Amino acid sequence: MDKVIVESTKRITQNFKKSHFAIDLGSRKTEEENIVKAHSAGIIVELIDGKEKKQGSSGLESYGNYLLIDHQNGYKTRYAHLKKNSFFVSNGDKVEEGTLLGVMGDSGNAYGRHLHFEVIKNGKRINPFPYLTNEFVEKSSYLNYQVYDFSKKKWLPNVLIMKETTIYYAGNLGSSISGLYIDTLTYRVHDKIKKKWLPFVIGRNDYAGNLDNPIDGVQIYGVFYRVHLKNGPWLSWVSKVDETNNGYAGIYGKEIDAIQIRF
Repeated sequence: MDKVIVESTKRITQNFKKSHFAIDLGSRKTEEENIVKAHSAGIIVELIDGKEKKQGSSGLESYGNYLLIDHQNGYKTRYAHLKKNSFFVSNGDKVEEGTLLGVMGDSGNAYGRHLHFEVIKNGKRINPFPYLTNEFVEKSSYLNYQVYDFSKKKWLPNVLIMKETTIYYAGNLGSSISGLYIDTLTYRVHDKIKKKWLPFVIGRNDYAGNLDNPIDGVQIYGVFYRVHLKNGPWLSWVSKVDETNNGYAGIYGKEIDAIQIRF
């Protein structure tokens, strides 16, 4: 279920990166589709209204009309560039999940109507993508995942891991992988043949991969993960998801035959 606007994952105009610690979500034609809602229950600790568009502004001024919600579990969310005088709430209000907050606009340093959505965990801005459709919850004490065997053309059995367990892996050494399923997490794979990252998926709503093509890279949010190269070694554990060499598991051009996860 979308947490802040309708069809949020289909409206991303700018992703989280080193120079942009948020996700931008584009507007639609109807005001109803541009209404912003609270991700989760919390208290509004900042609310700024009355701002116009001010391209080139910086700092808090660049947010234009915005509000900040403290969810009182280590997480905060910020909703920026809202339309002037469109707020349905006030500073200090307690809100519930789905409470209507305001309407998407172009106030502050904006070059078009959109929502600038930030997630702040323990004072640090983190990638909001997994939370566009997910709750702020701690990891379960167990996790299931499985892979698709490219040679045998079938899904291999689920691997169940418990917290801090590293002895199990999903795969069949010597046989390439072309698909991946993981419970609850957000993840994607790199298609070796098409030489591109395929879309992120969340939980078992879908699988990551193109079953007709082997994969040579994996990215998984929120866990430690590593891969085994076909006819090669296990690569080092990684825990990040970004555009650096340590932000994914794999080597472009080298097929993967096993994946291992721990948390």
